[in-house]
Parts: sequence; structure tokens; C-alpha cells
Amino acid sequence: MLNMDTREKIIKTASDLFLKYGLRSVTIDDICNDLHISKKTFYAHFKQKEELIESLLDEMYKKKKSEKKKLNSESDAIDDMLRALNVFKIDSMFEKHVNFFYELYKYYPGVAQKHDEMVEGHVLQHIQDELHLGIQQGLFREDMDVIATSVLMNLKFAKIFQELRKVKGWSVAHAVNFVADAFLRLVASEKGWNYYQTKKGIIDNKIIE
Repeated sequence: MLNMDTREKIIKTASDLFLKYGLRSVTIDDICNDLHISKKTFYAHFKQKEELIESLLDEMYKKKKSEKKKLNSESDAIDDMLRALNVFKIDSMFEKHVNFFYELYKYYPGVAQKHDEMVEGHVLQHIQDELHLGIQQGLFREDMDVIATSVLMNLKFAKIFQELRKVKGWSVAHAVNFVADAFLRLVASEKGWNYYQTKKGIIDNKIIE
């Protein structure tokens, strides 16, 4: 973090601690102690923990948008989805992010709502673009109601995954695969479903490049 300014260091450290120990458990003191800075320095950049969380969410959203822009324009809609899901399964970050957002909605509903309102339109548009792409490629059903399906997909899946993880013997990969199967059974054409079947054995072992 040598090239980061103090604000960036606080956000980066907070992100690491939140994902490791939980959003509610980590205090401002914990963040300051980890960075070896005073609380006065912290408050010079953030008025309270909620403001720090808002800034962290903004950074996460910007990073996600940047990653989407890097996707190959010739990639297909199913690979796009599997790539995103598989990254979490491979690097063990999926469950940590699920827990992060579960705590966000439970303990900081005001911050969560504000963030949702900010990204709502952008997320829906991205989902609709992917659905249209899949239809154009013949991978998704032509008779699909794209707007209604995008709203369904945009419902918060964090709670779903959280509940699935409570099922005895269910791993993160199991939960991810279940949701992927359910989604593709809803939207995939015969061609898309057959293509997905050829990918299922691959995505459990490596990231789709």
C-alpha cells in the first residue's frame, strides 16, 4: 500500500478486515490499530463507520464496472455468467462477500438502501444487456420477457445463498451451482442448455478464460 494515500489505505484495510472478521465485528479502533494511525486521522477522512462503508461500496461498484468493460466483446452470455460465479468459487471470496452483504442489509439497512438506489438502474441495464446478448446468440429463449426477468435476477441473492449455506453438507460451490442451474433452466434455449451442460464439468475445476 506504499503508493496509496491515507484514504485509500483506510478503505483497503477496512475491506480486508470486514471480509475476514465481519462487517459488524470490526470497529474503527481495529482499523486504526491495523494501520497504526490515530482516530483523529481516521475522522479527517470519514465522519463515521457508515460513511466508510458507503465509500467501500462505491469502490467495489467501480471495480466491478471496470472488470465488465474488460470482458471480450465476442464472449457469450453464459460464459460471462459462469466466469463471474467461478471466480468466487475458486478464490474462496464468494462466501465472504455473501456474509458481508448479509450483514450490510441486517445491520446497516440505511447504507444498503442508499447504495441500492445508486446502482439500481445500472445493474438492471447490465442484466438486460446480457439477456439480449444471450437471445441474439441463440443461447436464451426468444419468448423471454427481458424486463421482468432482469427484475427477478436483480433480487438480492445474498440472502438465498446465506440460507443455502445453512443446509447441512452444502458447500459454496454447491450453492452457486444450484442458483446457476435454476437461472439457466428459466432463460436458456435448448442450444443454451446443451452448451451449459458441456461447461459444467469445467467450471468446477478452473476459471473460464
